[in-house]
Amino acid sequence: MLYSYTQISQYLSCPRRYRYRYLDGWKEKDTRAAMPFGRAFEQALSAYFRREDSAAALFKEWAVFQNSPLEYANGTNWDRMLQQGIQLLERFAQDDRVRVRQPRKNLQIKATRPLPKGSEFVAYVDAIGCLDGTRCLLEWKTTSTRYPEEP
Repeated sequence: MLYSYTQISQYLSCPRRYRYRYLDGWKEKDTRAAMPFGRAFEQALSAYFRREDSAAALFKEWAVFQNSPLEYANGTNWDRMLQQGIQLLERFAQDDRVRVRQPRKNLQIKATRPLPKGSEFVAYVDAIGCLDGTRCLLEWKTTSTRYPEEP
């Protein structure tokens, strides 16, 4: 069996939801705009580190959802989120604090560790790189919710 932090936290918060999703294979439809936007923004960051046009990458990935019935928070809309994403990419490039060498190798890294009885724990690291010159694991935080202080 393959386990992840997300699976374990979902089980702890609602065992029935865990069962439906991971054991019965149900797919929960998420209508919040923040989820696909976060994935589109991650693709734009990948383009940035590959020295490609990150704004064009964001537009391309986000355009897929332009006519989707998504729920937008705080009175925002598709256009406003695109604008904010482009501004954030510009600020990210301007600050120039993060470096990722070999982006095709060091972005979206899958890490697995064996567990007893043949199971595995899997995690995805957004990037391995340097922040202000210090080598570290990088996690892009693209949603409005905070990580829990404790698992």
